[in-house]
Amino acid sequence: MWGTLSEFWNSITDSVASTTENLISYPVSFFENIGNAVGGTLGSLFDNFLHTFNDLIIFTQYYISQMGQIFSNLSIPIQYVFYFFKNIFEYALGTPDTPEITYTWTAGVLSIFDHVPYWEVLGTIIGVGLTILAGAGMFKMLLKI
Repeated sequence: MWGTLSEFWNSITDSVASTTENLISYPVSFFENIGNAVGGTLGSLFDNFLHTFNDLIIFTQYYISQMGQIFSNLSIPIQYVFYFFKNIFEYALGTPDTPEITYTWTAGVLSIFDHVPYWEVLGTIIGVGLTILAGAGMFKMLLKI
């Protein structure tokens, strides 16, 4: 671009210098056109520079984000092992928490269950039946996969 600008300037100065000796005068529009051409050349020079600089910034941002994603994905197994052992030490080896809410039945509800004969056996049968239904539902869902 600098070569083009210097060649352009040399051609202008050569033509003006040669015509000044011959006393040829140029109108104002001639010099306005020269100014527009020089301004366009300088604008093109800075446009190319800024465009290249902008492309480098965008490429750098893309490269940094991709490297961050790669390092994040590579650290997933390490994070998994860390959280696994952290939770073992925190929950498995720690003292269990006491529940904040205790579920108690009122005396009226307990008296109804006390009058049902073999309630403990019936409760066990109902619990086993619900467990079998839930297991069958899970098995059915696994068969769909």
